[in-house]
Amino acid sequence: MRSLFAFSSSRIGRWVVLVGWLAVLGAVLATTPKLADVRQNEATQFLPSSAESTRAAELAADRFASDSTPAIVVFHRDGGLTDADRAAAEDFAAWASSDQAPDLVSSVVSPSMVPQDAGLVSPDGSTLTVIVGITGNPADESFTNAVEALRDRTSQIDSADLTVLTGGPAGLIVDFVSVFSQIDSFLLIVTVVLVLVLLILIYRSPVVALVPLFAVGIVFQMSDGVAAWIADVFGLSVNGQATGIMTVVLFGAGTDYTLFVSARFKEELTRVEDKEEAMRRTMAGVGGAVASAGGTILLAAAILLLAELRSYQSLGPVIAIAVALMMLAALTLIPAILTILGRWSYWPFRPRYRPDEPQASEGVVYGHIASFVLARPATVLVATVVLLTALIGGMLMWQPTYDRLESLPSDTESVKAFELLREGFPAGEVAPVEVYVQLPDGEQVTSPQGLETVGRVTEAFGNRDVVADVTSPAYPFGLQGPSAQQLAQQSDGSGGPPPGANSGSISEDGRVARIEVVLGQNPYTSSALDTIPDLRSVADNVANEVGLQPDDILVGGGPAEAYDTREANNRDTLVILPLVLLAIAIVLGLLLRSVVAPIYLAATIVFTYFSTLGLSVLVFNALGQDGVSSSVPFFLFVFLNALGVDYNIYLMSRIREESRHRELRDATSHALASTGGVITSAGLILAGTFSALMTLPLQDLFQLGFAVAAGVVIDTFITRTLIVPSIVALLGRWNWWPANPQPERRRRSDPATAD
Repeated sequence: MRSLFAFSSSRIGRWVVLVGWLAVLGAVLATTPKLADVRQNEATQFLPSSAESTRAAELAADRFASDSTPAIVVFHRDGGLTDADRAAAEDFAAWASSDQAPDLVSSVVSPSMVPQDAGLVSPDGSTLTVIVGITGNPADESFTNAVEALRDRTSQIDSADLTVLTGGPAGLIVDFVSVFSQIDSFLLIVTVVLVLVLLILIYRSPVVALVPLFAVGIVFQMSDGVAAWIADVFGLSVNGQATGIMTVVLFGAGTDYTLFVSARFKEELTRVEDKEEAMRRTMAGVGGAVASAGGTILLAAAILLLAELRSYQSLGPVIAIAVALMMLAALTLIPAILTILGRWSYWPFRPRYRPDEPQASEGVVYGHIASFVLARPATVLVATVVLLTALIGGMLMWQPTYDRLESLPSDTESVKAFELLREGFPAGEVAPVEVYVQLPDGEQVTSPQGLETVGRVTEAFGNRDVVADVTSPAYPFGLQGPSAQQLAQQSDGSGGPPPGANSGSISEDGRVARIEVVLGQNPYTSSALDTIPDLRSVADNVANEVGLQPDDILVGGGPAEAYDTREANNRDTLVILPLVLLAIAIVLGLLLRSVVAPIYLAATIVFTYFSTLGLSVLVFNALGQDGVSSSVPFFLFVFLNALGVDYNIYLMSRIREESRHRELRDATSHALASTGGVITSAGLILAGTFSALMTLPLQDLFQLGFAVAAGVVIDTFITRTLIVPSIVALLGRWNWWPANPQPERRRRSDPATAD
């Protein structure tokens, strides 16, 4: 490490490092794709491959090869639809069935096409739907264009009294794709501007403010290309959320590392006249802290590979690549740039060489804070613990949500369409549970025996109290309507289902039937998700009764996917988060050569986490956000601790360094005074970068941005400034046990070079 630092700051080496980074950047940009080109946003792409809903989705994709994605066009009038409204809906259906409609439109179903409206008109007569099937890959631009063409048509019908909206799964996908397409550039601009403004306000120097942005910009482009290449080669499922998180983590961590180096470099320039020697001493003092800080994030990212949720798994490599490159840049590129610039890095307030001037710690704000805390550590510790404990009380209002609609803005067209459907139809009808029944070889769903089997399965689900209705090839219009066999006898006496009655519910080979189970409540509430295991038990029991294997009946669809997501998330929370905490404690133990310090530092991490979560829940409820996205607590723990531990490392490594030639209380005071400004600056910038997520229209990212920003502020101003120094003062020499707690009595000329 010392050889690396010496080369990066040497007269020739610094230019070699700078040119080398630029050359590698050019090669990466010329040969790799972009993350935006390889990401996916389908929910089932991120569930464990063993999850039943994943297997159901794979079966549907394989056997319903020409299956379309439904766009649900909603016609609504308060007080009830008029005959003219119904005529307008039929005119729209006729247009969608004509040659003027987009080429990807494969099917159209309107109330006039099915007996007695068949569930397409709400019981109160205020809402009706026209279902338009759209083929093709939802990620393709042609799919988006098809949905937009439907919306252009409906916008011509929409009026002050008649609301016409295009939603459904197809509309929802298009709206999500639209939001994610705006994330990358908008978030990058907001983050860059925010970091630049904060750096200029803190350092009052445009030069040192641009250094981290220059370095992070290089690493950002390299990380995007390398991560996209790895995702493409290894088939990792990366979504738009992952790219947004990578952006803020990279800018937050990168700016922190730059501040650690630049602040110490500025300090050393007052002691050493030669800028190269000043940088060597700088890196000897903070290089280990920067490497350890980056190492904790790399360990956390590696542990994410053990997660069941593939959305967590895929985030691990993306974050690891970005942070590894940023850590390498902080140890080589940033020292090279600062050494090239020298004292001009801090223009117009260039540090002067003043070797005889003592480094005062009592005349600064954090010197006074240190004196206050160390004079009454027990009082400060009790007061801060009481305050954070009160914040934890917000957890009493904790309510996770797995509804994807909660993430999109309320004014999004698909969200407004779904809300109208929820008002007019049974709550579960907009997102039914999908049950796939696979018959034995040689048996067709449309045969008398096949319809009997599917009918018995349909009836078994319909007998559950939580189920409002069930439709299937055997009961195309629900259990309250005529069966397929009755309809066939009424139509032509052939004994098979009438033409069109089972469109989309039978696989191309005729062996798989899709049954839609409508729950009697909002299918994404916790109580609704709790019914999925019961429905799967029904599937296992009826499979045995009709002579099928348990795997021949799979329960999937949106609610089942949400249930499987919840179960995998709960498992990952119980397994991954403790491993992340253990990894952080090990890194702290190795850095500080202590057993005691990592224990209480890990305890403060957990305490800060739950305080932050409680505060966040209170704020989200005050903002009218009834639920907290299921992924927020997980990501909050990982990022708050993997990034926040930087300040633990920076402070405690400085205390340990100072304690070698001072008494512990004096060492703590000096370390807190010396690092307090840097930690505060870094914390504000890290909080600022994550708060940039709050500008995005996705509630998931808004909540994550607020939670991490709030956690960093608590960690910076309370945990790291008040709680940790108080504990250090109370424990005294036991902080470093089993290491020797006594300071060296000989006076050293250069404490910065201690290893």
